[in-house]
Amino acid sequence: MKRLVAILSTILFLCSCNSSTTDAISDAVDIADGVPQKDINLSQVGVNCFFNDSQFGSISAQFNEVRNTLGRRYVRVLFAWNDAVQPSPSANPNFSFYDEIVNAVPEGTDILVVLTDVPNWMSNPANWIGNNPRTTFAERWVRSVVTRYGSSSRIIGWEIWNEPNMLGRRDNQIMQVDSSPVNFVELVAKANSVAKQLAPGKFVLNGATTSINQNYPGTINYNEDMRDAGIVSFIDVYNIHYYGRQFENVVRPGGVQDFLNSVDRRIWITESGAQGVSKQREYAEQVWPFLNDKVNKIDRIYYYQMFEPTPSESTYGLRNLSSVSDLYVLLRGS
Repeated sequence: MKRLVAILSTILFLCSCNSSTTDAISDAVDIADGVPQKDINLSQVGVNCFFNDSQFGSISAQFNEVRNTLGRRYVRVLFAWNDAVQPSPSANPNFSFYDEIVNAVPEGTDILVVLTDVPNWMSNPANWIGNNPRTTFAERWVRSVVTRYGSSSRIIGWEIWNEPNMLGRRDNQIMQVDSSPVNFVELVAKANSVAKQLAPGKFVLNGATTSINQNYPGTINYNEDMRDAGIVSFIDVYNIHYYGRQFENVVRPGGVQDFLNSVDRRIWITESGAQGVSKQREYAEQVWPFLNDKVNKIDRIYYYQMFEPTPSESTYGLRNLSSVSDLYVLLRGS
């Protein structure tokens, strides 16, 4: 009922506007009637795969299932800067797990590397370079990772951070980005400078906010503030997350559609998905074609996520420990 009220409110608002909003009114009416399922553009689809659960096999086995069973060529992976990697400021980073991932990438697959998180010692400002945690992240983590892996043909690019606007998260608080889009743009700018110096041929993406269509208008406002602070100058691809539906927040004036079409970069959706092994295909066939219809420059959509050891009714995983989802079956082709 709340969602229907929101949709009808959007329609009434649009109807109060001038004749230039005719198409948007039509969109809102269509949403009230129900967004249809359509075929997915499979060439866009990649997956998130973090390789941190051996219950699903070795890193190589998981990659092979992604590439050979599901035919997915785009994989988003996580290179977290945490205590396990660098337990003290004087310790050399332990790259053994990330080496395994990079070395296992199959032929014909590329990985997008998410650089995020901070070890506990970053809580102490005395450990920051130039009294700035964002400079420290760029110099201590981005530089280390890109120096080690920048020449790898398996890596297509670097995603700088993840969901910077999420309040109450320790890493966002340390980096001072949770309520400051300007600080987040500074973080991406510093990381971009390092990454392009060391590996100029790799893409740089901003870390996406929480789902751009949700928590309206807070999340879209954070994105707009990033744009206005110059984020586009420091990225090759603009990155978003999209969960839930909230289609009314896509078509409303100043909503997701207007914002993304104002950004002078191609768009990647690096997280999108639904819970439940019988709900994922319906979600993908409804949401992704709708977004492609409204935003004309979406190149990739990474499903979240490939493997997850959670119950079938609540899992985001294309495969959990007991079953595969309906979307897995579609991607598999049988």
